[in-house]
Amino acid sequence: MDDAGLGRALEPVGRAEAERLTEQLREVIGEARRVAVALAQRVRAAHRAQVWVALGYSGWGEYAQAEFGVSRAQAYRLIDIAESAGVLERAIGAAGVLAVSPAGDTEPVAGVEGWGLSQRALREVHGRLDELGRTVTEQLTAAGKTGQLDGPAVREIVHRCVDELRRPLPTAGAPAGDRDVIGAMERALTDFQRDPSNTGAGRRLVDTMAEAGGCLGRIALELAPAYLSEQEASEAVLARYAEDIGCTVETVLAARRYALTGDRRALEGTWL
Repeated sequence: MDDAGLGRALEPVGRAEAERLTEQLREVIGEARRVAVALAQRVRAAHRAQVWVALGYSGWGEYAQAEFGVSRAQAYRLIDIAESAGVLERAIGAAGVLAVSPAGDTEPVAGVEGWGLSQRALREVHGRLDELGRTVTEQLTAAGKTGQLDGPAVREIVHRCVDELRRPLPTAGAPAGDRDVIGAMERALTDFQRDPSNTGAGRRLVDTMAEAGGCLGRIALELAPAYLSEQEASEAVLARYAEDIGCTVETVLAARRYALTGDRRALEGTWL
């Protein structure tokens, strides 16, 4: 059965045809990335203008769903992409970079939408925008001191900076700082088990448990940022994450609420 379901297996194409098809794919993917960034920039402009007010919608989420058919969370992700792209463009401008054409002419570097950066890459650096802007400006400025940069050289530097700063996805393992909290909780538990009548030991145990809940909540916020509703966060990643670490999604959501509010009551009935 072939890919079209016509009942005949397809023969592999020759090298020339494979290269032609691959080049077509590159062009389409590049265009899709360019359009995605342009879309994100327009979504950000609409959000800044609060266009939903004049159009009679109750809020950004209702507007995005009705007008574009996308969820509130997806619309906010597009805003993240646009903000990352804006930082990159300003960083390049601050470096005063001009691209050099093959003919030796100079012209401003093309916008971010033409650089082939993926939506995922732009989202993953969103939490480090200050560092991203500073790094790109510094590296372009340093490279420019050795001579004029052509477009591909600028693109390579920008891609390298983005790749270096892309935030790794948190894992179930605790970061070094959080391991201190876990160690404190284990010590508090040992003290309480040694003398359950000691109210001071019991209070320390509750306090360290709350600190550990805060650690879990911070990880949950990295996985599912604050602009996501609890339902969106659960469906997107937290239900799967809870299963991976062996607890309920309700517990992870409670820890996320605690990280957002600092109100220990958010942990009652789940973590505490």
